[in-house]
Amino acid sequence: MSRAGHGRSMLPIRWRLALWYAGFLLVTDGAVGVFILTTVERNLERQVDDALRLRASRVELQITTGDDEDLDPEDVATGLLELAPMEEFSAPGIYVQVRDDAGTTLASSGNLPAGQLPAAPEIITAALAGRETFANAPAEDERVRVLAQPVEKGERIVGIVLVGQSLRFVDATVRGLRQIIVAAAATVAVAALVGGWWLTTRALGPIAELTRVARQIAATGHFERRIAAPPARDELGDLTATINDMLARLERTFRRQREFLADASHELRGPLMVIRGNLDLLKLDLPDAERRESLREATEVVERMSRLASDLLFLAETDAPDTVERRPVVLHELAAEVWERARAVDAGSHELAFAQTEPVTVLGDRDRLAQMLWNLVENALRYTPDGGRVSLALRSNGRVADVTVADTGIGIPTEHLPRIFERFYRVDRARSREHGGAGLGLAIVRQTAELHGGQVHVRSDPGGGTTFTVSLPVERA
Repeated sequence: MSRAGHGRSMLPIRWRLALWYAGFLLVTDGAVGVFILTTVERNLERQVDDALRLRASRVELQITTGDDEDLDPEDVATGLLELAPMEEFSAPGIYVQVRDDAGTTLASSGNLPAGQLPAAPEIITAALAGRETFANAPAEDERVRVLAQPVEKGERIVGIVLVGQSLRFVDATVRGLRQIIVAAAATVAVAALVGGWWLTTRALGPIAELTRVARQIAATGHFERRIAAPPARDELGDLTATINDMLARLERTFRRQREFLADASHELRGPLMVIRGNLDLLKLDLPDAERRESLREATEVVERMSRLASDLLFLAETDAPDTVERRPVVLHELAAEVWERARAVDAGSHELAFAQTEPVTVLGDRDRLAQMLWNLVENALRYTPDGGRVSLALRSNGRVADVTVADTGIGIPTEHLPRIFERFYRVDRARSREHGGAGLGLAIVRQTAELHGGQVHVRSDPGGGTTFTVSLPVERA
């Protein structure tokens, strides 16, 4: 990054907002000032033009050409070009001059200094052509607004009337207004800069506090800490709520990670010790029967560790929803396949019942749904004594498909029901380990159901059996 770009990025946002605010107001004030200045100048010039046009019309109407049809000095009556006493107040500083069609001056008002009105040749030519023309002309240290108006007799132009007025008052007014606008713009810019900095400091103060607290949480790792929400429910409140939600998710994630690492290391430590112990025994000169027993035990432990690794991999994959396929799955056919597998594994040890309903299709991952159903059925077979009953039922109300696995097994104590879907959680660790369970089967069931937009519910009575129900949304054609 260049030095200049780095410098711009280091400018605090409060100063940037204050500068943007001041710049915006300065541009707005400048635009309004230019509009006001232009409007006032045009209105003043329009008033001058009206006064010149009125005076020229009065003079033009009272000029007579006599018998020769030419404009002579005698045709301009004495005092015609002078203002009446009352007009001196309404139109002061108006100069009048009459010229014939050759441009020769025939008469001038008494207040006109020696010489001619500073009229450009262009407006003289335009007036002799029959067009009324206005123009500004310089005169010493000021400007003069000049009107050239033709004098017509019949269809002939016999001369022109030149009427001029100093623009000193207009220029002084515009100059003073310009100074006021510039001073106002400077005042507005300074006030906007100071006010913008003060307002942004007040507005961004809570954000600075929020950043400070969030930085402390990130540095210390105390994700259980929360940021105090502002009293007003505005964008800052939404931001605070979002960050608190993120902290809650991070807290749960890190807690689950710590628990997972602790539980996984605990689950792996025992089997590894068993395998190591059996390997040490195999180094000894043992009878063949004892060697076979050591190999059998080590093999069982390896198989249990393999199932544990598969379950952990399955959970890791379902933690990333993007890796899950979304395809139509015929649920009743999948349930029938799982049930046939259960019949083959059970080999008549339990009374098995399967209630099939009309065809049901859901959208999801077939392998993961099969694993979910098998975990429920296997769990029921594992914790139901021989001769007990295990049933699988599938029902649909058109929008939701309910898969129910019920058994008449040992049941689950009520105090354990809220936690049975947690990873590595076992109601009876000794008995669960004896049956080969690692406490991940029901965690896979819940995570798979939620991954497919469904839910899982459980009902159980100690000694009276357990019923699991998974509800999944049905795909509509």
